[in-house]
Amino acid sequence: MIIHLVTRPQADQEPFASELRQLGREVFLDPVFDIVFRDSVGLDLSGVQAVLFTSANGVRAYQLNSKDRSLPALCVGGNSAIAARESGFEQVYSANGDVSDLAELVRRKLKPESGTLLHPAASKVAGDLQADLGQCGYAYRREILYEATASKTLLPQTKKILKENKINEISFFSPRSSKVFLSLLSQENLLSNLEGTAIYCLSKAVADCFGQMPGLKLLVSELPNRADMIKLIASNK
Repeated sequence: MIIHLVTRPQADQEPFASELRQLGREVFLDPVFDIVFRDSVGLDLSGVQAVLFTSANGVRAYQLNSKDRSLPALCVGGNSAIAARESGFEQVYSANGDVSDLAELVRRKLKPESGTLLHPAASKVAGDLQADLGQCGYAYRREILYEATASKTLLPQTKKILKENKINEISFFSPRSSKVFLSLLSQENLLSNLEGTAIYCLSKAVADCFGQMPGLKLLVSELPNRADMIKLIASNK
């Protein structure tokens, strides 16, 4: 049986892990991040014309701090768009890409003079959404509502199956999770044990984190969403 390691945070592991099992994979879970939501901050939505989501965790954080779902939700990709709809937003738009694509979606859908763009996010974010939008005259406000705390070590079961060279596949959904995982591997002197492993990447930016590491099979999803990741994995038996 093909063994697949999932590195996503606990809240994002399902239904991805279930879909992998349906493909006949034996799934091991080792989230490289722990998501910690901050206490309620009482979001001020006055003058806000739309909410920007760059992750499903951003949606969860907003949900904990506001009951208002009347604003348009502009999302970086499919996962955050699904989370926004499930949270109760009715006007949901997906950029189906990265932060640059989200900025382009904003430029197509919204006018700078219509109000502020609220971005519920972690303290560390990918890309520079503020700069992309600021140069076009948009008012942007990031609210730090959660922290993505990197794991300090791999789980014992992960170390064991890596040392035994039993892992066939690993999936990564962000550059930061890739970098943290590689750092943890280096810490355990296990980098060489990745040789021969299929690495499934949500985007080219994720794949770039692996540089010129020898012996890896890097596979990049056509679109940066869970559905296309599953499609990619299913096509490589």
